[in-house]
Amino acid sequence: MRRSWLRRQSGQAVILVAIAALLLTAILMLALDGGGIYLDKRQLQNAADAAALAGAELLMALPPSYTNIHNQAINNLVLNLPGTSTSATVCSPSCPSLQTIGLPGANGVGTLDLGAGYYAELSVKTTYTYQATVWHTHPVAIAPLHGFQSTIDLGARATAQNGNLPYAVVLLQDQIAQFSNLQVNGTPGGLALSSVAGVTGGRGGVFSNESINPGTGTIAFSPNCSSDLPSPGAGDLWAVNESAADAARVATQTGGCAPIPTPYPLVATHIPYPSYAEPPAPNVSIPGATVVTGQTLYLCPGNYGAEIYVQSSGIAVLLPGVFHVSIGGVVVYGTLRTLNGSDFPIPPGSVVGGCTAPTSLPSDTGVIVEITPGNSSGSILCNRHQFTSSGGSSNISLTQSPKYFNINLYVEAMPNWQTICTHVPLGTNVVSITGGGYYNIGGIIYGPADNMKINGGAAGSGVGQIIAWTLTLGGNGAMNEVFNPAYLPYMKGLTQ
Repeated sequence: MRRSWLRRQSGQAVILVAIAALLLTAILMLALDGGGIYLDKRQLQNAADAAALAGAELLMALPPSYTNIHNQAINNLVLNLPGTSTSATVCSPSCPSLQTIGLPGANGVGTLDLGAGYYAELSVKTTYTYQATVWHTHPVAIAPLHGFQSTIDLGARATAQNGNLPYAVVLLQDQIAQFSNLQVNGTPGGLALSSVAGVTGGRGGVFSNESINPGTGTIAFSPNCSSDLPSPGAGDLWAVNESAADAARVATQTGGCAPIPTPYPLVATHIPYPSYAEPPAPNVSIPGATVVTGQTLYLCPGNYGAEIYVQSSGIAVLLPGVFHVSIGGVVVYGTLRTLNGSDFPIPPGSVVGGCTAPTSLPSDTGVIVEITPGNSSGSILCNRHQFTSSGGSSNISLTQSPKYFNINLYVEAMPNWQTICTHVPLGTNVVSITGGGYYNIGGIIYGPADNMKINGGAAGSGVGQIIAWTLTLGGNGAMNEVFNPAYLPYMKGLTQ
């Protein structure tokens, strides 16, 4: 009986050893191949991230170049992928001027061959975004012993954005064909595109998604540009859909140092609607503020539920931070400015909003004023809550801060604005700076859905950059546009 039982058990050790060997082999395969795949995948993702950021860096170059963008991305790829070389790519010595290169073949893997089993696809997805996709034919060590394929294709993708718009004035209206997004109505008013002393790439020029019309005024480039104005380059005019009538006016009414041989405006490619981040205001509710004639008040950052109103000869000093005005807007007949050294010591009882005022001048005095548009009784102008100044006594002087993307005035996009604000040209009407006052706005007036009206003839350095739906300039003097590329809203980064 016992012998019979033993005979039935014979050979089981061989089976157990075989099963154990399979399990050990599987564990070894997981350890070797799995670890190698993980490390390769991580390396691919790092390389894709670096390439996407590198390509995005040049999206807003003047003039933009697909060749330069792709070349810079590839140079970063080969620095991060072992055994690769630019000499193995179809871009040697330079990439073709195409929006996308390396489109995948039938195997679904990109056709831009970097060597050593690496392939890529590179693409300018939009004006603001650049995408790099990388594949690697990864060899596996243990899997072929068990009948599996000897290689596996790994892939990684990264998309980076660069929201910087390298123009002094950007006008985005694109719903009405050949509409004059920039109109100059002053006589002899106009737009003076000025550079900052010692800064290359100044002036920035004007970009319109439709047409540019100097009207009865001029568009002037100053100071003289013999050393710092390439052609085409900073200080030029670009229009996507210029009308013949506007082009004739541009040809005769562009002054200063614009390169004479260049026909203006230059033909451009449509810029999509940007979406810059809106910094949140402190969680403090402030009912509003009225500064009467002869009074000086220091306003705290926060959420204002009523207008900020500055009477003639009144002074409103904005303490550093974010001011969100949801109702009423900002009305300035006197002075609205940021802190300066003359404010100290700040008198007790002069602070509005309950914050603790600084005792000395901070290193960053920058502010951002955020306006929520509105319409009244069904008005199709959508101009209820405005940022407005009027008269020769008005004085607006604002310092920008990198914390707020160098934006001084942020005009929100009203929900359903293109169906509610139907007064041509279909945007809100928030920014209205009139009269011959002084304004020195170092940063950006950002209102991509706003029809802005700014009068010339004002003293001061003007505005650093304007991003609007449309812009109308009036008055009998030139509006100064002092563009400094160092103060662009630095929005570059990975989005996925």
